[in-house]
This record gives sequence, C-alpha cells and structure tokens, in this order.
Amino acid sequence: MTMRRFSLLVAAAALLSVAACASSPSSTESGAPSASPAVSVSPAVSVSPAASVSPSAADSGPSAVPGGPAEPGLPIETPPDMTGKSGKPLEITVTGEVTAGVEPGCRLISDGRASYLLIGGDQTMARVGARVTVTGTLAQDLMSTCQQGTPLQVESVKPA
Repeated sequence: MTMRRFSLLVAAAALLSVAACASSPSSTESGAPSASPAVSVSPAVSVSPAASVSPSAADSGPSAVPGGPAEPGLPIETPPDMTGKSGKPLEITVTGEVTAGVEPGCRLISDGRASYLLIGGDQTMARVGARVTVTGTLAQDLMSTCQQGTPLQVESVKPA
C-alpha cells in the first residue's frame, strides 16, 4: 500500500506542475512577457466544400496528393483486365518498330495506344529499328529496371 501511495503522490505532483506551467504567463526578469513557446499550426492548403471539378480532373482518378484518399464522388482508376476468360495471361499481337528504351538493353514496341517492353524472344529479329509483329503474353507482375512499357513475354517475332 505504501508503494501505491508514493506512486499516486508522484503522479499528482507531476500533474500539478504541468497544470501550473500551462496556466501561468511566461515573463522575463524585467517583468515583460516573453515569447510563448507554444506553436500554432495552420493548414497550408484550404479546400472549399463548394469547389467544382472539371471533367478532365474527375477522370484523373485518385487524389493528386501522394498517399492521400480519393475525393468522394470521383471514380477510382482501375487497371484494365489483363487476363483472358480462362484466367490465363492475355495473349496479344503488336506490330510496330522496335525502339530503344531509356535504359541500356531495353527494347520497346508500341501499337499507338500503349508501349510494351519486349522480354525474351529472338533479339536478332526484334533489334532496335526493325519493323516486326510480336506475339506474347502480358507479364505485369514482372519486375524490370527498364522503367518503360508493360512487360510482354515474347513468344514469337516475325518481320512485318
């Protein structure tokens, strides 16, 4: 019981000293008030609840703030279905000119709507500058250092 009383006494003293510091005004030796150590934080950005959103902004998906929640009422961008009806990866055929990626050894092909990163396949046929028809399966889960295009696991390459 004595230890409990001592703990309560210490807690009460700490609480009283914190309360006393919070309620007494700060002053210097001359009696003039000094700057308050309290910090006031105000929001850097204010949002009006009646703000209007243009159609192009509404189509952009989640909030522009990284890690921020999407605004209510705006559609959340969902990735396109990359699987066939059987649940297997979608096989696609792309015809175009093979271009070099921004990283060494990376090859890309575009169908005008999307760019695909060529993974595997006959590199002599799908060399940079060649116009080819490539057939393969999308491999979106594949990690790459190329930083461009949707990975396309190449199954065949033919001259276009």
